[in-house]
Amino acid sequence: MSKVKEFVEERFNKQFPNDTDFKPFWDEYKNTEAFAPNGNINDSQEISDKAHFCMRTATQYHITKAFKAMRIDMKDDNVSEDLDFGNIGTPGRIAKVWTGFDTHDDMELGSGRWSKRPRLASFPNTGNRSIPITKRVDVISNCSHHFIPFTSIARQDSYAIISYIPEDHVLGISKLQRITDWVSQRFFLQEDLTQMLYDEVKAVAKTDSVYVGLFNMVHGCESMRGAKANGGAFTSEHYGGVFDDPVMREQVKG
Repeated sequence: MSKVKEFVEERFNKQFPNDTDFKPFWDEYKNTEAFAPNGNINDSQEISDKAHFCMRTATQYHITKAFKAMRIDMKDDNVSEDLDFGNIGTPGRIAKVWTGFDTHDDMELGSGRWSKRPRLASFPNTGNRSIPITKRVDVISNCSHHFIPFTSIARQDSYAIISYIPEDHVLGISKLQRITDWVSQRFFLQEDLTQMLYDEVKAVAKTDSVYVGLFNMVHGCESMRGAKANGGAFTSEHYGGVFDDPVMREQVKG
């Protein structure tokens, strides 16, 4: 048995003490095809929570190897694992940040790659078909080059806007934030995130008239390392339908 498989199986048996059949879930994980860092597994395949556990724990194993390569003392209280007290250690915590706890997790920086699409309620549009519905949303995503976050919540002039003009359907008021979270919690170039948010809102609202603007996003890979630019920020927009008109775009930018 390989060392990584042995590592995962030991923790699998502790996590699922009543499930003695580890192999099918390990095989399911091993047969999972690689997909884009900004993709979602449910676009092309499925994964069970137990196979996801195998993936997350295998990730923990390899991060532990990286820590050892960096000569980090794995017995240090700040990084060590103690499963008897529910402490998965720093490598385990990093793995969870990148993968989510399971396929239902919508809280971690990378959980949007594995979690299922949120339920997005819409309602029949019985009135407005000309006035933009506009909402400011919070964006917390990750640079696909460095796996370091970029966000709209780091400074006062950073913000993100989604606007659409409804046709036959109107979205519930919280749904734009929910879909933003689900899409953003992956690993992106900002301009690709902007377009994907546009595509998702267009699909769920069933209208081409969508505007997405990410203004003055602060990228950790620029502000916290490298250039360490305190004033650095990046803006991107994507739009279609009536928002091809610059007057309409200015109307919703706020």
